[in-house]
Amino acid sequence: MVEEYLEEAARKGLRQVRLIHGRGTGTQRSMVRKVLSRHPRVEAFGDASPEAGGWGATLVLLRLS
Repeated sequence: MVEEYLEEAARKGLRQVRLIHGRGTGTQRSMVRKVLSRHPRVEAFGDASPEAGGWGATLVLLRLS
């Protein structure tokens, strides 16, 4: 699902997206970041700012081609 979301965001010309995975135990965060680390459209990613979800969300910077 993450990969499809990234592809659609790139098709729409978005440069940055936020993925909300929740805080919980960190399992979903780890899974999401594993996908991001190998996805060719991802330039960078990291925790969202506190007002945007903090460590319960990941901001992703996309490469536009």
